[in-house]
Amino acid sequence: MRGIETGKSRLAAVIDPVVRARVNRWLLVRTLKVIERWRGNLKHCVVVSSCDQTLGVVKRAGAEVVRDVEDANDLNRALVLGASYAAANGAGKVLILPCDLADLTVAALDTLASEAGHRQHMVLAPDIAGTGTNALLMDACSDVRFSFGERSYARHCEWAAARGWTISVCTRPELGFDLDTPDDLTTWVERGAKDLRSLDLKQL
Repeated sequence: MRGIETGKSRLAAVIDPVVRARVNRWLLVRTLKVIERWRGNLKHCVVVSSCDQTLGVVKRAGAEVVRDVEDANDLNRALVLGASYAAANGAGKVLILPCDLADLTVAALDTLASEAGHRQHMVLAPDIAGTGTNALLMDACSDVRFSFGERSYARHCEWAAARGWTISVCTRPELGFDLDTPDDLTTWVERGAKDLRSLDLKQL
């Protein structure tokens, strides 16, 4: 996660900094809560960030942290840090999960994980447009390279195919919607988050 105050920069044009930070914090904590319900705890959850506020929230929740001390805008390099940390600590598979999946559920993660299958297999959850990658489950490996960003879905498929890996696709709607652009925010608000300042932060 880039940061509580700096994340979701594309929303800066439509909401003020205080509200944007509130949304980022809500998304982070909600994601951690869903993962905790899914796995029973957060001891196998690793969050990569350069943001002290983010790392503080994560530590209090009981998850592991990897401090990103270089370019906070380089998502793919940060994901390699997290995946490498997981592999070094015994992970057989890694799930790359962003914090902006506002509809994330335990059931969706169960479906995603059920596709994990054998070794050398990648499970992709595309965004609504079918061009981006909203979640990625794969073997932990030393030569991992991520390609999140524009048209990342095709690039991840190409990476897996070049290594002879099999691929499956998880199209649960809870994994397809990411809160990223002003249009996404409008959709989310119209579906129920009427007042962003009233987001439930009691759990924090």
